Amino acid sequence: MDLAKRDKILAAALDVFVRYGYKRVTMNDIAEAAGISRPALYLVFESKEDIFKGVYEHWVKGTLNEIEARIGQLKTPEEKLRAAFELWTVLPFERMRTSSEVAELLECTFGFAQDSVDQGYRSFEKIIVPVLKSHSKFQSSKPKVSAEKTAHVLSGAVRGFKIIAKDVSEIRSLIKDLLILLLDE
Repeated sequence: MDLAKRDKILAAALDVFVRYGYKRVTMNDIAEAAGISRPALYLVFESKEDIFKGVYEHWVKGTLNEIEARIGQLKTPEEKLRAAFELWTVLPFERMRTSSEVAELLECTFGFAQDSVDQGYRSFEKIIVPVLKSHSKFQSSKPKVSAEKTAHVLSGAVRGFKIIAKDVSEIRSLIKDLLILLLDE
């Protein structure tokens, strides 16, 4: 399969889903947005559900790459964690808040893309484990909680923050407080 064609379809589908939600979008809408015929779209993806999962997985991969690049430029574990959560949690939350179709997209993600969501969070946790291990709290021979378990707790917490936060400033504040609780000695 031509990866450039697949990526073009996924980028177009993301824009269409954010603008119109999942239910109102047709395969024809996605094909048109991608500049290809509907039969050509079916050669790459079997269904709208497959495209939606692909969009989510493509977003996760790109975001994780961006996180790794960003944290590689920063010095302290605190800076790295703030940057990671900004890219993983805050910016998507902000983007989704600008779409009137947020609830529907989230419902779809947790409905038929749950495995992809879970895998995305596991991958995010793998990125922040080394950052946590570089913090003095995890330098002792016997930390109270492992970096791996801490990463899992953090990722679970920010999942919940996306549900309870009323706006971007509140989610940033919750993440800031979470990191203070974790990293203050």
